[in-house]
Amino acid sequence: MDKYTMIRKLEGHHHDVVACDFSPDGALLATASYDTRVYIWDPHTGDILMEFGHLFPPPTPIFAGGANDRWVRSVSFSHDGLHIASLADDKMVRFWRIDEDYPVQVAPLSNGLCCAFSTDGSVLAAGTHDGSVYFWATPRQIPSLQHLCRMSIRRVMPTQEVQKLPIPSKVLEFLSYRI
Repeated sequence: MDKYTMIRKLEGHHHDVVACDFSPDGALLATASYDTRVYIWDPHTGDILMEFGHLFPPPTPIFAGGANDRWVRSVSFSHDGLHIASLADDKMVRFWRIDEDYPVQVAPLSNGLCCAFSTDGSVLAAGTHDGSVYFWATPRQIPSLQHLCRMSIRRVMPTQEVQKLPIPSKVLEFLSYRI
């Protein structure tokens, strides 16, 4: 490749986007922002598919754009493509499933800056302002055969190609992470 070419700009956050991570199949993009939210995008269409809030009720755009003590600093996809971790200035690391709108687990973490899952997804590491790295063992789960098939298809087909497949609409929604 001789040069990089911008192909798309995603807009939707109300403050700085400070972290992003693609799902293992490349079909989703998670973004973390100081607006207290993590968005899950379809990077091929620019659609926001999911929103994970770190402040309840969600702040108005004016409040989200300022100092709010809930700035989300990092986000990371697990290798299974079903889980993400996020950490925010509220001294919490949150573990989410992409098909649920609330954290499945929350753990304390002061001064968190960044997080990343191990390649096999068994450990989440989080770095802090004080120079420490904390580790959490993550539960072992076997993804469904449906999800494994979806990941295999999405590794080779962007959303626009998936939507052209001659298959039932419910299957198209599933393959496009819309259900």
